[in-house]
Amino acid sequence: MDLLVIQLKKDEAILATFRRKRATVGFLGAERHSFASETELDEILRRQPVQERRVILLLPPEQLFLREVELPISDRDKVRELLPMELRGETLLDTDALVFDALPIADGKFLAVWGKNKELSDVIDRLAAAGLEPEVVTASLFHWDKLAPAAGTCVVTDGEAVAAYRDRTPLFFRPLRADGGAAELERTVAAIEIAKGITVENVLRYAPDAEERVLPTSEVSEAFGDDLHAIVALAGAYATAAAVADGSAVNLRRGPLAYTAGTAKFYKQLRVPALLAACLVLLAFGEVGVRYYLVQKDLTSLDNTVKGIYREVFPTRKNAVDEVAEIKGEIKKLEGAKATSNTMQLLKDLADAKGDDVTGFYETEIDGTEVRLKGDARTMQAANDFKTRAAKLFDSGEVSQVQSRPDGSVTFSYRGKLKGVTR
Repeated sequence: MDLLVIQLKKDEAILATFRRKRATVGFLGAERHSFASETELDEILRRQPVQERRVILLLPPEQLFLREVELPISDRDKVRELLPMELRGETLLDTDALVFDALPIADGKFLAVWGKNKELSDVIDRLAAAGLEPEVVTASLFHWDKLAPAAGTCVVTDGEAVAAYRDRTPLFFRPLRADGGAAELERTVAAIEIAKGITVENVLRYAPDAEERVLPTSEVSEAFGDDLHAIVALAGAYATAAAVADGSAVNLRRGPLAYTAGTAKFYKQLRVPALLAACLVLLAFGEVGVRYYLVQKDLTSLDNTVKGIYREVFPTRKNAVDEVAEIKGEIKKLEGAKATSNTMQLLKDLADAKGDDVTGFYETEIDGTEVRLKGDARTMQAANDFKTRAAKLFDSGEVSQVQSRPDGSVTFSYRGKLKGVTR
């Protein structure tokens, strides 16, 4: 997804778009707009096209507060949680009215960064009203390690702030006075050297009047090519986009200012799959219910067939406990074990040949080698299909007396002679 970096200054707004590219980002385009009032700024923001992208807001560094802290833990997330308690006596406002983040710096320390909830929420609401709600709120100076050389000690500045690095490890951050000029920068560099016990080897000035002092890294050159003007104007936006891409950025959208639009969009995107999943579950239960109904219907039909056979064989008996067991016992008495086995095997073969579309036999008559059946089928074709399947059991099988019912099912009669049986 593309990254739109909106850098707000006192009287101008810079909007730069980047695209994630492996471990860094590539430059797509930028706009610079001057404005004389908040109304003009709102109009500039509203003119931006609506599209899917992550928005990053860069604030002037003087709107934020900084302090080095030393804590007995190194986990950045836990440091974020501790900062409100650690700085409770250092801030001018109650910590509940502030939002914090932390950045690891040299010597195991952290740079505590905080801002006022009210000021930050006002500018967030302004961008949200234009359809550009920022996912990240920060300042560019916290990410200038992307502009520093991999080795050596240097100072990076854009004229509004200064940051010092040793082998790209942050050492020091400080906003500069607007009216300080070159003298303010020189004094700051000297103070850094004394305080940190270092010698600054290079001062990289990403300012319009100092393009000749820029020494772009290979990553910056890959993003902008040889366009020094674009590098100077958009270096801070590039560094922040690269930090957001690799997950190291300072972000003040936390606590009461936490970004929730992405979560809401995620749940909205899940709504359709969730509905489809629910429909799939309902269909699955429905299929199981239909299968259960058909099986129960087949079992009921089979029970009725057995009871019908029982009543025909034993018309004088009433209140049978187990019709199948009683028929089996009588057959065993009359014809011996072999006859019982043959008859029961025939009934089993008929049940196998019945299939799913013949719902049951309600009348079965076995007279020597001749078998006569009456049954129910879902369609006329199903009755004919039974005749085909039963051909392996009977000779001269035929279906007759096919009668349709209002629901589309049919009743039918079948007559055939057992194969390979002589009496």
